[in-house]
Amino acid sequence: MKIITNLNETIRCSGFWFVDALTGGYVRKYLLSMKDKLGGKVDISSDLQKILDHAVKTTSFYGKYKNYSSINDFPVIKKSLVKEKYDQFISKDYKDRKLYKIQTSGSTGERFTMLLDKHKRKRVIAELIYFLEQCGFKLGYRHVYSRGWMSENRKTRLEQITHNTIMFDCSSLSDESLHQLYRLLRKDRRIKCLTGYATSLAAIAHYFDKQGYTPDMFHVEVVISGAERLEPSAKALLKKVFGCVVVSRYANNENGFLAQQTNDGDTFILNTAHYFFETLKLESDEPAPLGEPARLVLTDLYNYAMPLIRYDTEDIVIMGTLEDDNQKKYVLTELSGRKADMIYGTQGRKISPHFVALTFRRYDKLPQYQLIQYSLKHFILKLEGVRGIYEDEDFQDRIRELVGRDAVVEIEHVEKIHRLSSGKLRKIVCDFNDDAGEN
Repeated sequence: MKIITNLNETIRCSGFWFVDALTGGYVRKYLLSMKDKLGGKVDISSDLQKILDHAVKTTSFYGKYKNYSSINDFPVIKKSLVKEKYDQFISKDYKDRKLYKIQTSGSTGERFTMLLDKHKRKRVIAELIYFLEQCGFKLGYRHVYSRGWMSENRKTRLEQITHNTIMFDCSSLSDESLHQLYRLLRKDRRIKCLTGYATSLAAIAHYFDKQGYTPDMFHVEVVISGAERLEPSAKALLKKVFGCVVVSRYANNENGFLAQQTNDGDTFILNTAHYFFETLKLESDEPAPLGEPARLVLTDLYNYAMPLIRYDTEDIVIMGTLEDDNQKKYVLTELSGRKADMIYGTQGRKISPHFVALTFRRYDKLPQYQLIQYSLKHFILKLEGVRGIYEDEDFQDRIRELVGRDAVVEIEHVEKIHRLSSGKLRKIVCDFNDDAGEN
């Protein structure tokens, strides 16, 4: 059985590289280039200069900045602006070429179609392979992909066979659904990887631990959380259940794979080979000091079809540095939410989702929560699966410590908190507009 499994994996891996070679060998070329750049062997400053020059020469939006002296002369842009002035971001050099359309996430309400040229698309594939290799995943591995599967994102039968993917729909995450996943992992000994959104992986971790499942029952070698950050408590439970490497990956649809955690820690290594990163203050476009919550802004170095310069991801991060082989690298020590997830204290001060996440990390038996703010002083906290484990008063006290002692905090114990159609969970919902006054 093991020989057949290894043969199938080898065939898929060899087949992929054979096809790549027939079509120019670009993925292998970009993968090797990525390794050199992340290893400090190649400087990316010339790549930054090239994309800036290309943007001002070939797009109407950036044309007005043709006399720039540095990247700081360019404006910080958001998804809403790109959507509004869509055609102005498309390079005239690529308007008649074959381009690849990528639908961006609509989780923040701003959904649009990103255009990638052929080489950018190949680089995204190279990014995926690079980060998979970093955590021990090899091309051809059989894996379960847990997310909300809909008509627009479902893989065809041929794609499932080619990629060796099993689609697991995490829309409900009921005990029955999670038990089906358990049976699948027990029955199919070829499955070596489990990947999905942090929301679904956390539910899997809590259910499997509650049932007493142990690593000897499975053959999973790596668990990868995509898009959302996996909380440390869920990560620890997954390691306990599967006994393998567990990492979080940071990516978005409009750009690609931006960072991934190290195998032995919670620090995210940034993909500085393909992106130029900046961290700016939460309320202005001034550079933010290292170690403080900030907005992550990036410049995509290689999408020549639709350049994005100083693109505000609207994700809130904390950036730090790491010494690796006598080389200083910029890393993310925290990835804790979006600017849209900020809440307000009872006196009107803004509170970063980073501090909300820290408040709840002490509750290691809490599968999921959702904090909703309806007014300056009115909050509802929804909790999954902890009735009788923690005292409601303790949660209320912690929230009041965060937002103000005069806050009204209602607790709702629910079987399941509503997920988005993708399977993601909004842990923080601010339905209060500070411009409207107290409700």
